[in-house]
Amino acid sequence: MWETRSYDDILVGQNRFAPRRFPPYRLFREPRMPMPNAPFHSVVYGPLKTRRLGIALGVNPAPTATDTCAADCIFCKTGQADAVPIVARANAVPSAGVIVTAAARRIIGMSKAGEKIDCIVLSGNLDPTRHHQLLTITENLRDLRNKWFPKADLALLTDGSNLEPADHRRALQIYDLPILRFEWGTAKTFSAMTGRKQDDLKTLVTHVTGMDRLILSATFVQGAVDNANDAEVKAWIKRVEELRPKEVQIQTLEAPKAKAAKQKPVSVARLEQIAAQLTEKTGIATTVLAEEPLTV
Repeated sequence: MWETRSYDDILVGQNRFAPRRFPPYRLFREPRMPMPNAPFHSVVYGPLKTRRLGIALGVNPAPTATDTCAADCIFCKTGQADAVPIVARANAVPSAGVIVTAAARRIIGMSKAGEKIDCIVLSGNLDPTRHHQLLTITENLRDLRNKWFPKADLALLTDGSNLEPADHRRALQIYDLPILRFEWGTAKTFSAMTGRKQDDLKTLVTHVTGMDRLILSATFVQGAVDNANDAEVKAWIKRVEELRPKEVQIQTLEAPKAKAAKQKPVSVARLEQIAAQLTEKTGIATTVLAEEPLTV
């Protein structure tokens, strides 16, 4: 069966249609340790209170510079001042040791203070698979979770942009909630929405087919690129059927703030129609993350 849930029920990143990045999610909690004038984003941010993941602490494995941030940047608002990395080059990433140490400091501190975490989520400025030590980071986060918050889920948000290394695919298998962006029925639409080569879609499908506990996240839109038309949805359902994920979550963009926006949201009714078609064809559990007024 499929059900309708809130649009912001799940943590997603900042810009859905920029290559390798994710629409804004909302902040429910004031930051405890802001990072004023920090040159780079923090490795640790949150915790954030979400309907879907509960109280989620974020780990940002590939933080970017803060000089071009929007006023409502979630990483600036909730980043931890003592977890801002020292990065030698603008395109470099912190080592696994720096990331794990920062995460451990926050996780252990919250546990000793009696605070609650429902989920530790690896997600940030750039896709987590862009970090060459993803497996090492993942294994350490799992061990920290097991010791300090054994009832919490370990989640990953990814677009699968770098799953060529076998270690990266092994890392995905460790997560309780490996959430993969997958919203394309054809290679042409995949390329238009991600900026990647058309052949990369076939490679991505090969890498994640048969993966345990896989959750797919799809954002349907219309406009300059339309992945919600009948032909595209039919092709997408066929690909989802091949992947056989544990669950599929579908959503749309928030109403665009500018009239010139190239991508526009589809109606909740259309999302529900897509969900019904997917469930009827595949029997896979499907959730509609519909935009609605927030409650804390």
